[in-house]
Amino acid sequence: MRRALHGAVLCLLALCVTPARATPSIWQRAREPAAANQQLILNRIERLLGSVGLPELEADLSAGAIALSQLGQERWPCLARGTSKAEPGPLPELVLDARLEYLIGGALLDSQAGREPEARCILERALRDAPESPLAAHGWSDLAIASAKLGDRNAEHAAYLRALELTWEPDARGNLLANLAESDMALGDLARAIRGYRRALRSSLQPDLIAGAYFGLAVALDRSGDFPSALVAAKHAVSVQLPPTLFPVGSVLDLPNVFFTPSYELYYYKALGAMAAAQLATDDIARHDALADAAEGWTRYLLRAEGDHAPWMSRAALHKASIERQLLELAKKMPKTSVISAPREAAPTL
Repeated sequence: MRRALHGAVLCLLALCVTPARATPSIWQRAREPAAANQQLILNRIERLLGSVGLPELEADLSAGAIALSQLGQERWPCLARGTSKAEPGPLPELVLDARLEYLIGGALLDSQAGREPEARCILERALRDAPESPLAAHGWSDLAIASAKLGDRNAEHAAYLRALELTWEPDARGNLLANLAESDMALGDLARAIRGYRRALRSSLQPDLIAGAYFGLAVALDRSGDFPSALVAAKHAVSVQLPPTLFPVGSVLDLPNVFFTPSYELYYYKALGAMAAAQLATDDIARHDALADAAEGWTRYLLRAEGDHAPWMSRAALHKASIERQLLELAKKMPKTSVISAPREAAPTL
C-alpha cells in the first residue's frame, strides 16, 4: 500500500516560507494576458490550500478542479489537449511559474481523474525549473506516486529517495519510508522492504501511519516465508485505533489517500489482516466472521492476480486453502443453532 501525503498541509507549510511572486502590474496584464490568468490560478490554489477550517482533502480536490479546468489551454505545457507532452501548435508554449507547476501537478493527482501522465510531466518540469524550492520535497513525493500509478517502478523508487533527502518531519519521513519499502517489495527486494517498514515504524507517530507500516511489514514478512512474524505484525496493524477523522473507516486500508498498485493488492493486505483478527477473536462467531472475510480476500486477490501471473499467487492459494479448512473445522464445533455460511466468493467482475 502507498499512502499519499496530504497536499494541503505540506503545500501550506511550504507556501508559508516561499516569497510570494509579485502580482503582475496593470501594464504587464495588458502586455501579457496569460500572465494575469496564471497569477489568478496560482492565487486561487494557494487560497484553497491555506483556507482555515477547510478539510484537507476537500481543499486538494478543489485545487484539482482548478487544475482540470486548465486542460484545454492550448499553450500550457503538458496539459494542452489532455496529452502528457505538448504538441507543436501555432502558439508558443507558455512559461509557467514554478510554484504553479508544483501545485498544478499535485492537484492533478489529488483530483483522482486519471491525469497521472500530465501530472508527471508537469512535476518533472517543476523539479527541473526550481529544484531548490520549498515545494520540491512534496514534488518528488507526488512524482513517485504518479510514476507508481503509471507502473514505472524504478522512477517511483528514485523519486522517493529524492523526497527523503529533503524531508525531515518525522511523520512525513515515516510515510515516505513506508512507501519506499512498498516500492522495494514491488521490485522484489523483500529483505530491504522489511528493513524499510521497520525504519518507518521507528519514525512514525500518527496511528494511521503506524497501522499502515505494520500492514506493509506483515505482507513483506509473509512473502518472505515468515508467516508467524507476519501474523504478529498484522495483529499490531489491526489493533491500532484510528482517531476520528473526516472519513469514518474501520481500517487504514480504506482511507481515501491510500492506494495500491496493482489495485488488487488491497485484498492481500485485507486477507492477512482478517487472519490476524481471527486469532484475536474472543468467541467462535467473531472468529468465523474474520475467517470468512479472509477467505473472501484471498479469493478476490486470486481472481485478479492469476490474470497477471502475480508472483505471490501460490502463497495466497495456500492461505485460502488453510482458511477453508479452518472454517470447516469451526463449523463442526459450533452449536447447531449457529448460522454458518460457506466462505464468501468474490464477484467475478471487480
